[in-house]
Amino acid sequence: MGVLTRRVPVARVGPALLCAAVLGALILFAAIRVDAPLLWGGLSLLTGGISVIALSRLALVRRESDRRAVTDGLTGLADRARFRETSRRALAGGERSGRLSAVLVLNLNGFKQVNDTLGDDGGDLVLVAFAQAMRASVPPWGVPCRLGGDEFAVVLPDLDFPEQAYDVAGAVTSVLSPVVVDGRLVPLAASIGIAVSGPGELTHDLLVHRADVAMRRAKRLGPQTRWAVWQESFEQDTPAAA
Repeated sequence: MGVLTRRVPVARVGPALLCAAVLGALILFAAIRVDAPLLWGGLSLLTGGISVIALSRLALVRRESDRRAVTDGLTGLADRARFRETSRRALAGGERSGRLSAVLVLNLNGFKQVNDTLGDDGGDLVLVAFAQAMRASVPPWGVPCRLGGDEFAVVLPDLDFPEQAYDVAGAVTSVLSPVVVDGRLVPLAASIGIAVSGPGELTHDLLVHRADVAMRRAKRLGPQTRWAVWQESFEQDTPAAA
């Protein structure tokens, strides 16, 4: 295959080079004398610019890959790994600032029946609808997560009062309404457990345990959406998770 040569002024090549670098591919043929230091210097400057662009694109790709690695593929919410990381970071921040942290654990009511009746695809639509309701009701400083199956959670950092966590649970309750799946009206309800940690009081595992115990207590109250705040007495009379 022959090599095409063409003398091209660097000033004219520059924009083409930069544009082509953004698009991701470029073949440039130029005949430049070795004794033309100005042109070589110009090309060196251009290739430096291309390297910066390439590295910037690589950084964007890596950031997107990192985001997907901690995002639930079905709902787009944070996944269990990010939930754990965010909760631990919230507790550490609360210990430094003297503020409260809270975790909500949410479990859909009657989801097994939905899956049995409508199949996995119908169940997925219900999970997505629930995730959308969470996004609409969790404040910007909270992090809604899907832990797996029909179990969800919310991390609430930097609270001044426990009642702020209760308000979020109430907001989730208020936006849940039946959804239509394959022409059928499917109730959307959840049991919500709340646990709050003072500065340096609880570990991530203990905080989540308490929220889970409170969620199971709320589930015992009936099929409608209910929420409960962890109390010591719940540990004695709440059945262990299956």
